[in-house]
Amino acid sequence: MTIRYIRSAASGSANGTSWANAYTTISAAFSAGNAGDTYYISEDHAESTAGNVPPNSKGTLANPTLCICADHTGSVPPVVADLRKTAQVNTTGFSNAIFFNGSTVYYGIIFTSGSASITLASSSAIAQKFDNCSLRIAGGNSGDSIGTSGGVGQRIELLNTTVSFSSVFQTINTGCDFSWRDTPSALLNTIPNSLFTLASGGKLKCQGVDLSAAGSGKTIIGTPASNTTGATVELIDCKTNAAVTIAATPQSHGQIEIDAMRVGSSGVNYNQYRGRYTGSLIEETTIVHTGGASNGTTPISWKIVTTANATWHFPFEAPPIAIWNDTTGSPVTATVECRAAAIPNDDELWLEVEYLGDASSPQGSFVSDVKATLLTAAAAQTSSSESWGGSTASFKLDVTFTPQQKGWVLARVKAGKASATFYVDPKVTLT
Repeated sequence: MTIRYIRSAASGSANGTSWANAYTTISAAFSAGNAGDTYYISEDHAESTAGNVPPNSKGTLANPTLCICADHTGSVPPVVADLRKTAQVNTTGFSNAIFFNGSTVYYGIIFTSGSASITLASSSAIAQKFDNCSLRIAGGNSGDSIGTSGGVGQRIELLNTTVSFSSVFQTINTGCDFSWRDTPSALLNTIPNSLFTLASGGKLKCQGVDLSAAGSGKTIIGTPASNTTGATVELIDCKTNAAVTIAATPQSHGQIEIDAMRVGSSGVNYNQYRGRYTGSLIEETTIVHTGGASNGTTPISWKIVTTANATWHFPFEAPPIAIWNDTTGSPVTATVECRAAAIPNDDELWLEVEYLGDASSPQGSFVSDVKATLLTAAAAQTSSSESWGGSTASFKLDVTFTPQQKGWVLARVKAGKASATFYVDPKVTLT
């Protein structure tokens, strides 16, 4: 594991043994190195290439390469105080892209493609992290993107790393395990119409990212291609613009599933969003159950709006509502209060409860107040005298079961009525 140096202004022997003899391009340095090497790239490095830049490090999953921006006038080798965020690697000319290969951690480098896409993880079985970096498309075609190649076993992490685009039609396109964390003012320059476009198998997780530059007319999670399947999105503790659309409606079952928690534009901590082919769920603060769920100050309910695709067989499923149970061997009733324009039938909205019904194993047991079989006639759910805001009808969903172990009980509300609106108190009671 060798230390090597990169500096565009170096005029020595270009063998990477010192700042004076540094490699002058990142590609030349990687070509000469080995898996597990550490490369220090000077804070004044300004590499500009009229062609493709393929940073093909020889790092592996077990032995990744490190490429770190540091002050070339500081300690040798650099120490923490020498870390910088100003090295630049650029391409110029038509259709000259940046292709990253090899398992590598980059720190403090600005990568700019002057006229083409930036491809992360250009082959399979690669993990890459960009820490305090910036990925920028400065020109190019409307179809260019920051994205991954679609190989198997890819992991991308952006940590305090910004992105920049030159066209509203560009995007971040990924079909791999993609994580973006802890990035203030994450979006620079032109804001894409659809920030993310997921391919099959894409797993996106954004935590603590400021996406608020994307405003009216913009969508955080765009519509995937019609043949996309198995994509998932989690947005957690992110800042967004009040006018932005979180996600386009999925086009088919299993295409893409989107969940957003504490994501919004104001100083509240109860924002919730779930997007599925069968419907969506958001938080509600006006039509709420008196004495129901709250963040400690603000009463909250869930507003479920189903699409025309919701059915009894394939319903919209709300997130689980958890409550701890200490009762064993005796019947327990779980109740969730709801509100709607009219009391629904038990094949239109129902409650499913998962509990520990086996004393000898953790295998879950299930009970539901849905109609019993495909041929059973539907019956109305039970009316409720509980007080809510709004003028719609109150009702409750409840089931009785006998737990055999103490533990978490998970209550899931399911909506099988097409094109309907329901309000659910995300607080379950056990009696």
